[in-house]
Amino acid sequence: MRAERAAPPASAAEGVEGAGATFGWRRPSLRRRVLGSIALLSAVGLLGAGAPALLLERQRVESRVERQLAQEIREFTELASSGIDPETGQPFSDAERLFTVSMQRNVPDENEIHVGYLTGSTIVQADGGGEVHTDEDFRELATAHDSPAFGEYDAAGHGRISYAVMPVVQGGDRGHYVALYYLDREFAEMQATIRSYAAGAVIAWLVLLVAASLLVRRLLRPMEELRDTAESITETDLSRRLEVHGDDEVADLSRQFNGMLDRLQEALGAQRGMLDDAGHELRTPITVLRGHLELMDAHDPEDVEGVRTLAVDELDRMSGLVEDLIVLAKARRPDFVRLEQCEAALLVEDCLAKARTLGERRWVIDQLSNVWISGDPRRLTQALLQLAANAVEATGPGDEIGFGCAGGPHGVQLWVRDTGPGVPPTERFRIFDRHRSGSTGREGGSGLGLAIVMAIAQAHGGTAWVSAASAAGGARFVVELPAEALADAPADGSDDVDDSDSLGGLPDEPTPGLPVVGGDRR
Repeated sequence: MRAERAAPPASAAEGVEGAGATFGWRRPSLRRRVLGSIALLSAVGLLGAGAPALLLERQRVESRVERQLAQEIREFTELASSGIDPETGQPFSDAERLFTVSMQRNVPDENEIHVGYLTGSTIVQADGGGEVHTDEDFRELATAHDSPAFGEYDAAGHGRISYAVMPVVQGGDRGHYVALYYLDREFAEMQATIRSYAAGAVIAWLVLLVAASLLVRRLLRPMEELRDTAESITETDLSRRLEVHGDDEVADLSRQFNGMLDRLQEALGAQRGMLDDAGHELRTPITVLRGHLELMDAHDPEDVEGVRTLAVDELDRMSGLVEDLIVLAKARRPDFVRLEQCEAALLVEDCLAKARTLGERRWVIDQLSNVWISGDPRRLTQALLQLAANAVEATGPGDEIGFGCAGGPHGVQLWVRDTGPGVPPTERFRIFDRHRSGSTGREGGSGLGLAIVMAIAQAHGGTAWVSAASAAGGARFVVELPAEALADAPADGSDDVDDSDSLGGLPDEPTPGLPVVGGDRR
């Protein structure tokens, strides 16, 4: 009984075949492919230039031989029809004498001979080369013509022969006058030129390959640096950059790659910052909740209610922290701000009206300027209200908090001023950093409010800073937008703010303002 072995599954066979295709052949590197393409194209170019030249030269030789043979036949025909025998002074009486005189007068080329075939004899020039006249096959071929003819013959030992034959009947004699060229010998003279061209072409090809190798190495060096840089990049280090040289496509690629690394590093930094912020900000409320839950007496209703109230309060605080973290995470996105034209004075007045509910303070307008800006009213309102909330934390009932805006050739300033304890000069440069609330506790310990204000200002191309409100103290928090944020007022718009409130520039110190009731200036 014959045993048969089952064939492997199709998928397994395909997998083996695919593995062989994958591991059996490796695609050449880019450098080798470029050099191979250059070598192939240059070789084709040299052959393409040499081969047509060789063919044209062969055609030229063949055409010259044909013209020379035709010329020989014409001269022989003229001698036979009107020539005079130099010995007798009479026309030629026989073909043998005609052939002899014609050969004496004719000076053949290097590879040319003349042959006269008579019945029973052959006449050859004294200096004629070769022995083709002894070839009976050629004699039979040449004497078979009854009219002038041209042809070719492959002679053993002599190669290709191109000939012209002229039948002659002279004084009762019949013969054939033949002029012939050894074509292979003519072509042999081209071999030296061909060999010289071939040697020069090979040398030029090798020099071209060496130059191309150096050029390709130089051109692909940025690619190698790109590869090395990509290999050296880790999830914790994105600091390495490519060196950019020149202003070509490779330089553009290097700049684009560096820009991509910048964006990746910025995104990674934002991600790390968000994780750090989340861990830093949420650790405290979670610890507080855990501690109170562990110590809570489940059988004491008052204790349970107290822990419940504290838990809700901490959860509300964590919710606010999460919202702040989301804002900071979105701050680097291109759609974080949506620009539109708005009037700075109306924006400030609207913010002041909303801020009045934050606390019992004396809310005033310091200054309003009739300037239009290109900005995101929602984000700018968020920044000003954050500054107002900080001012409320730093002041008490009856203290003054002022809003203002001013425009000039260098940009626009929006500010919130208070009469609280102010910010020490040593803390003014770092108070906008995350988790920095300053010694005055202006953010209630969260440490993210002023960071959000700075993020909003930077998203508009500007910045935020703080200074003393006056010599007596206080703080003046400023959101400064660049000159590019200035916009032209709409053609059909009307100014609702009196120009008398504008000082025509960016003030170093705000002027005392008037109290505002119901959002209207007095």
